[in-house]
Amino acid sequence: MTTSEPRITLSIKRTDDGSSATGELNSLSLGFGIFQVWLFMAIYNASQMMAPSDAFPAFPFLPEELSLPVLVSFLAIGGICLLVIGATNQLFLRFYVSKRALAAATLLCCAGTALLYGGSSPNLGIAFAIAGGAVMGLGSSLLFVIWGTTFARFQFATIVLNTSIAYVLGIAFSVVFANWVPSPVSGLVTLLLPIAAMLILMRLIPRPYYQRHEEPIFHPLSANKVTATSFIARFGAPVLIVGVTLGALRSVCIGEVFPSASLTIQLMFALSCICSLIIFIIAIALTKRDLFWDTLFRVTMPITMAGIASIALLSGSFDVLGSFFVSMGYVCLEIMLWVFFAGVSQQFRISPIFVFGIGRGLLELGSVFGSVLVVQAFKVGMSDIHLTQSALVLAVLLSVGYALLPRYREIQTMINQMSNVHERPEAPVQMWDSPAKGFPGHPSPADALTATGTIGMFGGRSLFVPVTGTPPEANPTPANAPSTTTVEEAAGAAGSEVKEETEEEKGSFQRRCEELSGQYLLSAREKEVLVLLAKGHNASFIQEQLCVSKSTAKTHINHIYKKMDIHTQQELLNMVEDRPRPKRKAARNAAALKPDNPGNPANVATKPRSRSLRADIFATK
Repeated sequence: MTTSEPRITLSIKRTDDGSSATGELNSLSLGFGIFQVWLFMAIYNASQMMAPSDAFPAFPFLPEELSLPVLVSFLAIGGICLLVIGATNQLFLRFYVSKRALAAATLLCCAGTALLYGGSSPNLGIAFAIAGGAVMGLGSSLLFVIWGTTFARFQFATIVLNTSIAYVLGIAFSVVFANWVPSPVSGLVTLLLPIAAMLILMRLIPRPYYQRHEEPIFHPLSANKVTATSFIARFGAPVLIVGVTLGALRSVCIGEVFPSASLTIQLMFALSCICSLIIFIIAIALTKRDLFWDTLFRVTMPITMAGIASIALLSGSFDVLGSFFVSMGYVCLEIMLWVFFAGVSQQFRISPIFVFGIGRGLLELGSVFGSVLVVQAFKVGMSDIHLTQSALVLAVLLSVGYALLPRYREIQTMINQMSNVHERPEAPVQMWDSPAKGFPGHPSPADALTATGTIGMFGGRSLFVPVTGTPPEANPTPANAPSTTTVEEAAGAAGSEVKEETEEEKGSFQRRCEELSGQYLLSAREKEVLVLLAKGHNASFIQEQLCVSKSTAKTHINHIYKKMDIHTQQELLNMVEDRPRPKRKAARNAAALKPDNPGNPANVATKPRSRSLRADIFATK
């Protein structure tokens, strides 16, 4: 017996034809919000969550001076682990997308949180604090990738809506725990939060596509067209610069503002979170057709800049107003960067393990510098002039990082320059049917097939798949020899030919859909809907197949009809049917009787069989 969870759909009408911006609010926001509560409490407020208890004086605690070692070790180890995960996203993909990885990462986060209580040890306190931060960094790096992959499977408007709700919930609950829940209750709750988030995320992870016999929707980048240096430099370097500003704002807000005992500042912090959520909902509503991160960046950057400028107000009589703007600027930037990574993965079907591994890893490493600078600055008690100068430096860094961030069309150009993943849906692996072709740097045995695929981050190693059977050279057949094919063998060859024609017809249908998608500039999701429509399916079937709401399916259908300038499904079927088919059958039949042709009936019995290899990448739910 299966159970279904309730979903709230936010649909904003934009035109009279029924098209809308649709976002589904589901358990994704609640689970990710709980994960954010753990992150804010265990990393940025560990000493307050695990403070000495008057009611239980013998209970272990974390001294306040050990907060900085915990934060630095968490960010440094977590950033390095994320980079390693991004670099090995195809090599260890079966583990990264499995539920056992989720369970292992959750246990690491709980174990790292428990290690923080060892900070009360007089001799080994610093060692326990650093070890706890490192273990939590290792576990959270896996969780970031798993959460990112889960987000990237949803529609972009759904990503924006659930991310905004998650951060608002996370910060709201963190404020409550930091100011209203006494120790050691707050510390014990923090210890159990990763388990609560895991139980929700476990329901959102589908079986891998290879177990469901479906095609992948996320693909690794190809080594032939895009090099690691060029892509990471264009995508990662700006993220590293922005990470410095994010780390500084995060330490100011999470470490200094919301643990404040002033109820007024707490209310201002909550109000800033609500305003940030409203801003993103309005951005979805005002988008005319397609919602990209470019639009959201243009909306949130002025708000974040205003928040950075308000840092100078935190030490004066306008501290309440400064807390409001700083908090809203931080929340908008945090949400925006997560949406940016998820949007790149979702809209271009790039492996989210690579995008979140490289992007979030560099973001964490950049946050180390910003966090350390802020913590030290507040310890020494900077004056208004010094705070103003620091805010100016952060504003310059954010401006440079934002100016260097790749825009939607730039990434689209980079992806178009590599092997087109939409033209090879099966694909990141190439096969050679003939062992005689070989592979550079390796011998070509007669009884083996050679395959090369993108096993590493941008491609990698060769694979040898042994195939049983006798190679063609073992039984040479003269060109003028009489045919000895029996009736049974001829029937088998005919059946084989019929199967090949069926596969060719399927390939022809797929190519026609891909040509129409490219001609009318359909998005990756719209292409999936187009294929289902061209097969005669209706919106209800598309809803179940793609695991979206019915309004979302109708929105995609309306977008397709508008871009293709048609009004009914029958017109779409006619367009697919009228596309010219490649005329290969006549040429193939004419060449079938050539003696040197591997498709010659005389050579069919001795032709080695090929096998299809696929990369193990997440598919739709």
